[in-house]
Amino acid sequence: MPGTSPASVATVPVDPELKLGTELTELKQNLQTLADQVPGLTLATFLYDLDTQAYFNINGSDPVASASMIKVPVLVAFLQAVDGGTIALDEPLTMQPQQIASGSGDFQVDPPGSVYSAFDTAAWMIINSDNTATNMIIDRLGGAEVVNAQFQAWGLTDTVIRNPLPDLEGTNTTSPEDLVTLMAMLNRGDLLSLRSRDRLFSIMQRTYSDTLLPQGLSEADLISHKTGDIGAMVGDVGVIDLSNGKRYAIAVMVERPHNDGRAQELIRRVSASVHDQLAAPLKPTIPGGS
Repeated sequence: MPGTSPASVATVPVDPELKLGTELTELKQNLQTLADQVPGLTLATFLYDLDTQAYFNINGSDPVASASMIKVPVLVAFLQAVDGGTIALDEPLTMQPQQIASGSGDFQVDPPGSVYSAFDTAAWMIINSDNTATNMIIDRLGGAEVVNAQFQAWGLTDTVIRNPLPDLEGTNTTSPEDLVTLMAMLNRGDLLSLRSRDRLFSIMQRTYSDTLLPQGLSEADLISHKTGDIGAMVGDVGVIDLSNGKRYAIAVMVERPHNDGRAQELIRRVSASVHDQLAAPLKPTIPGGS
């Protein structure tokens, strides 16, 4: 019966390697220039064009404190368990005292023993970045050790849960390359059923926090994303569908002096710079023209 045992680690083989195409060197140089203008911040970013395989990588392979961005692979693990039949979306989850966490989210104001559906718990983990909900989902999946084994099986070598949320010390880690690799695998139909993949992107389209990557886009663009914010790091990961038909995955993470607000502005500028280059309309080709 669902709810009586931890979800099992998926054994379906996946190929986590990104097939890299042309390096976007001009864009990479522009972004490095932006980063150089704000001393004291360390930019780590990775972009992958999901159609052409073009990419750039600036410190994107380095492990960084994950903050709430760790919730994206946790959501994938949850939906994989749903696909495997070991968790039901309507299964009741009871909040335990040790799972209640400070920081983001509203579950923390409810009394211990409160009951939520598994789907609502997983959704609010992303939409409102609920830390208590995250701890509940990790526990339901069998704990951090089980979930970390899944991350490793997917090839996410930098993505590790070491402590429950909110993890303000930044012991949980990931990397921009890991997060973009995960988005690329989902995009091509790995890891999840198509129904669960669509559900994941739908949840990520409803996140409350829209102050980072979305600020660099136009109203005609669509983004599925998740932010992370602790004193030492702020970041955002997303899949972006531009109005010109281009689709890319990007993760931007900035290490900073404690709560330095310049980090958020750097992410917005990175997003806008990427958008301005990739959203440029294609010049029409005139048959027979010169």
